[in-house]
Amino acid sequence: MKLAKGLLFAAITVVIGGCNIKKDNVPGRYTDYDMGNWYNDQGKLDSAFLMYNRYVGNADDTLKKGTAYRYMGDMQWEAGDLHGAEESATGAIRTLDTLNTEHHSELCFTYRLLGNINIDLQHYDEAINMYNRAMRFSTDDSFPLELMNDKAVALQKKGAYNQAIAVYDSILLLKISNPSLFARVLDNRAVAKWRFNPSYPVLPEFWLALQIRTDSQYNRGLNASYAHLSDYYEKINPDSALWYANKMFQQAQIIQSSGDRLEAIDKLIRLDNAAASKKWYHEFKKLNDSLQLSQDTTRSRFALIRYDSQKSKADNLELNAQVTAQRLWIYGLIALAAIVIILLWSWYNKRRRRIKQEAEIAIRDAKLNTSQKVHDVVANGLYGIMNLLEHSEKVDRDPLLTKVEDLYEKSRDISYEEPGFTDDTDYDQQIHDLLDEFTNDQTKVFAVGNQPLFWNKVTGVQKKQLLLILREIMTNMKKHSGAGNVIIKFKEENNTGTINYSDDGKGFPADFKYNNGLNNTVNRIQSLKGDIIFGKSDKGGASIAICFPLQSSKV
Repeated sequence: MKLAKGLLFAAITVVIGGCNIKKDNVPGRYTDYDMGNWYNDQGKLDSAFLMYNRYVGNADDTLKKGTAYRYMGDMQWEAGDLHGAEESATGAIRTLDTLNTEHHSELCFTYRLLGNINIDLQHYDEAINMYNRAMRFSTDDSFPLELMNDKAVALQKKGAYNQAIAVYDSILLLKISNPSLFARVLDNRAVAKWRFNPSYPVLPEFWLALQIRTDSQYNRGLNASYAHLSDYYEKINPDSALWYANKMFQQAQIIQSSGDRLEAIDKLIRLDNAAASKKWYHEFKKLNDSLQLSQDTTRSRFALIRYDSQKSKADNLELNAQVTAQRLWIYGLIALAAIVIILLWSWYNKRRRRIKQEAEIAIRDAKLNTSQKVHDVVANGLYGIMNLLEHSEKVDRDPLLTKVEDLYEKSRDISYEEPGFTDDTDYDQQIHDLLDEFTNDQTKVFAVGNQPLFWNKVTGVQKKQLLLILREIMTNMKKHSGAGNVIIKFKEENNTGTINYSDDGKGFPADFKYNNGLNNTVNRIQSLKGDIIFGKSDKGGASIAICFPLQSSKV
């Protein structure tokens, strides 16, 4: 059984890179193909696969190469690596010569392997096609009977019971000298008739097949008979079905067939009493996990062997490519030098034009920047002083003079540097002072979240711009909104800073358009890679949502 051999593979301890051959066991003059055969005979399948894989990469005999491919496919099929087995078998078909009669026997074996693979893949029509091809190349008088039985099994699995029975009948009309094959055909035909017609009296044929297998001591075939008899009795006599399931399990233990053990345990779970079924379930899970791990490990080792071989070929190709590349390198350098000279000349001319354009743009931007500075520093600063004088019953002269002097200094130096705040320490206090300028008896301003924890994640550049933005928003509020209450919330979420402004004033008009100040505000937010949304608050007033990416101010 395939699963049994897969378990055997897991027990192999031969390391792929350490398959050195002792001189007293295998003479050094032997080829990789000969060493593969030797390892295969010894049951050291990992090493055999490695030797065969080496041989197909450097084969000097097409027949042996095709055989090596087929042996590799057999190992992969037994390990459950169906697609890997199909690839190896296809390699054998490509290698072997259909016109060479010496290759026909190997072609027959390979096509049968492809048929078996397609049955496991449930590609039954393709499996039948492969078995038909195998019969064309059969050189053994008895082997076509095996292939006919395989074809009938594919038809049976496909559900074409009448066609399968016809093939079984044609086999039985011929002389079958092999008792195990005769029992297999008889047993398979009985199953097909029973599946097609559940009332068919199949029991005598099942017993006859069992008797032949017992007399011929074909132990592996006994499990097939036990399985079919257990299936037959499952509905009409569960006790007999349980008895045959136990017989199947015992026989599987004797021949050490893990696949048959799994099938027998599956039947016992269904047929035995509740307490025993629980025990059988744990046994099934343990064995199934072990087999799955074994097969996965074997497939991985085979894949690694193929990968190492392919990598070695790729390295050789890469080396040849490097030699060719070196020959082309000098010619490429000459061509590259000519191209570089042309590109440099073109770049020089473009650079001259770009510098001229940049100078013109710089002059235009300087004018716009100066206008923006005047608005941000002078206009908004003056409005703040006006607001203080308008709403303060008693004006403290010294702080007012300080504000006027500060405004004077900024206005005088406006052509030299960006207006702003080079000192961003105690920034929450600066924001508090700014908002406090707009608080009076008519308007109350509330700040939520104006904490160092928030501002520590804002860079100095962002702080400068945000202070100007908030001043512009508050100035517009004072001029146009008539709001009695203003709420500004500062919040950080998912490394994004948000500032939400809302008031209970008049809100934005239906034909709202940006003035110069709000245009500057939008531009500043965009320069911070942020976004600003103007809307209506739940109090009917204006709402403004600002979001921008945060980063640690220490970065």
